[in-house]
Amino acid sequence: MIKRTTWILLFILALALIAYFAIKARSSAISSQATPTSLADIFLVTQADGTLQVLHIADKQNRLFQMQRDSSGTWIVTEPIPGTADQSLAEAAGTQVGALRIVTTLDSSLNLGDAGLDTPAYTIDLTFASGIKHIIQVGSLTPTTSGYYVRYDARNLYVVSQSGIDALLNLLTAPPFPATETPLPTIEGTATPTLEAATSTIEAVTPTP
Repeated sequence: MIKRTTWILLFILALALIAYFAIKARSSAISSQATPTSLADIFLVTQADGTLQVLHIADKQNRLFQMQRDSSGTWIVTEPIPGTADQSLAEAAGTQVGALRIVTTLDSSLNLGDAGLDTPAYTIDLTFASGIKHIIQVGSLTPTTSGYYVRYDARNLYVVSQSGIDALLNLLTAPPFPATETPLPTIEGTATPTLEAATSTIEAVTPTP
């Protein structure tokens, strides 16, 4: 015969198990609700646009950068100074275009003046071999510096990652030209004055008696 105390202990254990699983289920539900949907895999430019053919960047100070592929597919820089690009650097810049990550999608209620998009600081024009063209207008950094306010094709508004935009804007001041060796400064030799040894002539003096 099971004692009364044993029944009480079994009852308490059953209540503890029920409470444990109920708390665990509730915690899992709260955790899933609190986790936002990741936008890490949502990008401004998609592979459906095709192969990038021309990349043009301009700022409010009228600084320009442009690179494009020639008929053989080689990247050349046309602005600010024409020349053949370093192909690895140019390809990296082209790849960066496809890596512009959308941090937040904004609605049309955004004040363009507050976002710096009434007069964009930068304009990035993209032309693809497929004939597709896109215009990226870059405004101000967000207050949290999570990214730049961007207007895409004069319609959609986003916050796009700061690092991705900055990597392209750097082309304005550092075009992807091949690295060249900097000549060492010429050190001119200093003339060493020639010291001529003075020879003293000692004349013998004969004493007068």
